[in-house]
Amino acid sequence: MVGGTNRSEGRATLVLTVLLVLLSYGILLLPIGIQVFWPPLVALVIVFLTHRAAMGLFGAGLAGCLVLARGQPLVALHRWFSEHAWPSLFGSWNLGDPIGTLLAHSHQWHLGALAFTLLLGGFAALLERGGSLLPLLTRSASPSAHGQRRFLTSVFGLGLVCFFDGLANSLMVGRVARPISDRLKIPRTLLAYLIDTTSSAVACLAFISTWIAVQLTLIGDGIATLPIDRPAYLLFLQSIPRNYYCLFALFLAFLTIRRNWLIGPMRSTPPVTDPTPDDSVEPEAGAPVYRALVPLLVLVLAIPLFYYFLHRGGDVPPRFPVSLAKIQAALGSNTGPPAFVLGSGLALLSAGLLLPARLRKQAPAIALGGARQLAPALGILLLAWILGSILGALGTAKQLASLLGDELPIRLLPAATFLLGCLMSFVSGTSWGTMALLMPLALPILGPMAAAQGAPPELLSTLVPGVIAAVFGGAVFGDHCSPFSDTTIVSSLACGITTPQHTITQLPYALIAAGISLGAGYLPNALGAPPWAGLLAGAGFLIALTSWRRGRA
Repeated sequence: MVGGTNRSEGRATLVLTVLLVLLSYGILLLPIGIQVFWPPLVALVIVFLTHRAAMGLFGAGLAGCLVLARGQPLVALHRWFSEHAWPSLFGSWNLGDPIGTLLAHSHQWHLGALAFTLLLGGFAALLERGGSLLPLLTRSASPSAHGQRRFLTSVFGLGLVCFFDGLANSLMVGRVARPISDRLKIPRTLLAYLIDTTSSAVACLAFISTWIAVQLTLIGDGIATLPIDRPAYLLFLQSIPRNYYCLFALFLAFLTIRRNWLIGPMRSTPPVTDPTPDDSVEPEAGAPVYRALVPLLVLVLAIPLFYYFLHRGGDVPPRFPVSLAKIQAALGSNTGPPAFVLGSGLALLSAGLLLPARLRKQAPAIALGGARQLAPALGILLLAWILGSILGALGTAKQLASLLGDELPIRLLPAATFLLGCLMSFVSGTSWGTMALLMPLALPILGPMAAAQGAPPELLSTLVPGVIAAVFGGAVFGDHCSPFSDTTIVSSLACGITTPQHTITQLPYALIAAGISLGAGYLPNALGAPPWAGLLAGAGFLIALTSWRRGRA
């Protein structure tokens, strides 16, 4: 029955996509200023109605190429592949000299992003199978109120440690914490909220995760037309203090644990009193923690070290003594892709070698399975690159900037971007799809808007990290509370509750974090307040709010 439903939904999605692509012929009769917005509209309609991000991005790309080819289907298909799909993956690849091209274009993020994400997916699978981090939860568990808080704090901390992948985080922590949580009489909805919050939010903020490759490629493509001389990695780091939603969501989750702040439907959700036998499966006892901590340490240290020692340039100073200026120069260099690939490969090797002896021979198969799980997400990423290239050829961002140039003050662009991202991610349920649709529109319009409104150059350098953070924060909002989000669904399954239960109990917390992000963060920033002021104001408000109205167990 489920297979038949999936097939019927797939056919309906395909029919909808074909109809919208064919409507492109009618769009050609409209003014060019309207035609350029047709591809993003196609993507939004397909994603919102079907929740299939890949098909939405693919249909939007075909519709855009039809507009570019003035309705000639064969020309449109040729341009989709030769001018957008192939360059998006391989750049200016010379088939006659593949090795030379690889060395010459090793700085390009697209191929490196795919390789790094697959390696980190395998790494996450090896850590999960080894189960070495999970006994940390059992050490803090006791039935008292203090023991419950200590256990939930350990769950929160383990979510921070598993920074490398959101879905692996939810599965790894949820499946093992659930039987312990049931034994301590902790509602599963509370556990699911904590696990969901410390998955995508942490992966979005982490400088090493399966998200970072996606984030850096989208940033790099988005700033290509802007007068910004800072590399994507440094812009990402500068966006972290402005990613108010992720930071406030994590802080609210921590306060909820420490103050037992249960609100809304969460207050009336009882703990499971009679778990099924399947719910009582706990991790392998006695697994040494070093089997997980050592590979994590390798991952965290290897990538920055490869960044530093692979850095080459015209006047590269001696590597030693190490200085902050040399580190900044390395982080701003073009060694990102090889550093991430080599570092994650080394971490993957160490995780495989440290598996229990009985599992060591299975390490390649386990890693391959983890990498395979990320294949659909990487398909979305590739289609996002293609659509971004097509939107650039159409000039969609410039046209949007011309419409907003005199209407929306440029300082409000991060706030508007955050609100739009929250809406898109909640309705569509896809964080990566939201980032893929929004980043190629939000970043490129900054340049034309700044020119139209006479904004000074220094303002542009401040707004770029703010817009980047707004896109990421808005995308994570839907990841937390949309009933269609993969993270929401996986967190529900891992904790043994239904997706509607998890959605309705987590939604008040997500809305609070989003409201404070807007009111204490993006709007004061628009008035000139520095990012740290927004962080302090939002944190203070959350502390006051959780103190004023305590929940009950």
